[in-house]
Amino acid sequence: MRNEFVGSVLAVRAVEDTIRATKKYTEGVRTIFAKHPVQGEDFPSRVLTKVYEVYPDIESVWDMNIIDAAFWLAGETPHVDVSFRYNYQRDKAIVIVYGGNGVVELLGEGIPGFGEALGRVTENGS
Repeated sequence: MRNEFVGSVLAVRAVEDTIRATKKYTEGVRTIFAKHPVQGEDFPSRVLTKVYEVYPDIESVWDMNIIDAAFWLAGETPHVDVSFRYNYQRDKAIVIVYGGNGVVELLGEGIPGFGEALGRVTENGS
């Protein structure tokens, strides 16, 4: 299940910035720059996808306590996958929050400013 929120690039960037302002995330390896198939690899498009694993309850830092670190390394720490897709040519962007009911509220409680920034996306988008 996933929740999608569509808005302008600036509004969606503000949501991403709330996550990046914390230490409660890791950037996913699936972050990509799309390429134009005709022009080749050296011609990047203006479409960008960023993927984060967000940990609403803990900070992902080098000096976390040993118990949190053990659970985090074992993959036992609850996290929410969040994708950001930007299309700069059309000034449209999408926030995709993966998970069932309540994950958006969980991020709103764990990430300062997340709910407010996401509210601005939905005011001007969908």
